[in-house]
Amino acid sequence: MEFYKNVENLSEDNKKVFRIIMRFGPITKKKIIKYTNMKLTTLNRSMAVLIKYKLIIEIGEQESTGGRKPALFDVNQVEYYFVGIDISRTYSKVILSNLKREILYEEEFKMEQDMTPNKTVANIKEIFYKGLNTLKISKDKIAGGGLGTIGPLDSNKGIIFKPNNFYAKGWNNVPIKEMLENALEMEIIIDNGANTAVYAEYLSDSLVEYTNIVYVNCGIGIRMGVIANGKIIPTINNANDAFGHMVVNYDGEPCYCGKFGCVECYASILSIVKKYISYIKLGKVTTIEKHIDDITFNDIIRASEKGEILANEVLEFSAKILGIGLVNYVSLVNPQKVILSGPIINSSKIFYNYLLNSIRKYIVRDENNIRFVKGGDYKDNAIALGAAQLFIKEKL
Repeated sequence: MEFYKNVENLSEDNKKVFRIIMRFGPITKKKIIKYTNMKLTTLNRSMAVLIKYKLIIEIGEQESTGGRKPALFDVNQVEYYFVGIDISRTYSKVILSNLKREILYEEEFKMEQDMTPNKTVANIKEIFYKGLNTLKISKDKIAGGGLGTIGPLDSNKGIIFKPNNFYAKGWNNVPIKEMLENALEMEIIIDNGANTAVYAEYLSDSLVEYTNIVYVNCGIGIRMGVIANGKIIPTINNANDAFGHMVVNYDGEPCYCGKFGCVECYASILSIVKKYISYIKLGKVTTIEKHIDDITFNDIIRASEKGEILANEVLEFSAKILGIGLVNYVSLVNPQKVILSGPIINSSKIFYNYLLNSIRKYIVRDENNIRFVKGGDYKDNAIALGAAQLFIKEKL
């Protein structure tokens, strides 16, 4: 399509200018020169190309303290569109967005046991075309898309290996990139969901200019994405659960990964339910009026909110272990910002407060003023939106 032809004609200077405008726009030429160190004549040539290819537009003027008002430039919001896909353990989501990172359409569905790869891709295709019809956007306006998914995976070949604790069946060595490209008839890039989420949050911080960010998603597993000096830090096999398998107790609970005492053994949804049930078997009192085998994480959260001692004890213990793991990690990588997200964080204010208390207790000093944030700017859409943005990054 036109997008690919235009992108192929861009020079490195053109791409550099576009990246600055995409992240920091609306922006003046003076500010672009500050970020790029370009001469004005070089910048003008680059911007003329970007305007010609409808990648950027002039949107108005900045208020001036005196003299002529400088022009403001931003990405073109209505010429090119992108699809972002999030395949996680409990749900999958599809979003449509533009160059401005605006989410124009979103829809998700549950990943039940019968949600095989073929059925999942069919659902994604149906939602994609439903979104186009709703927005009245023609298919040729969609430049491409990205997928943020669970690992381990081969992002270059687009293959999902067998993911752990995945409810849906048939997800073993799945060529998901090829399947999506055939279904949607467009190029799809693939990365693990924690990486795409942290990239979305990195782009959202245009005013603060954070370059070192950690994103943690706490749910059935513990997923982490890291940006250092503005670049995504990959893990072995693009596994987004590497932090979840940091050992915090060498003589601790056995983990499915083969080690003992991993963070995930204490601070995941499954581990919280397991711990709660084990305490009931030891004779501790529960207020949940269910058979022990039917107790869910949400039951424990509700019991906690009603003040149940056992539920709060289990959540406090889990949060403490997660806090210790995070303190150890941030002490090594020294991020400016840590985003805490996922079902556990979002569903339990009590757990989140316990976690913050644990972090404050174990951080010896905070010279660099690390900022801990709940949810992030894009909340549950971070993975899908970041996937779409990674496609743009790949091309530009």
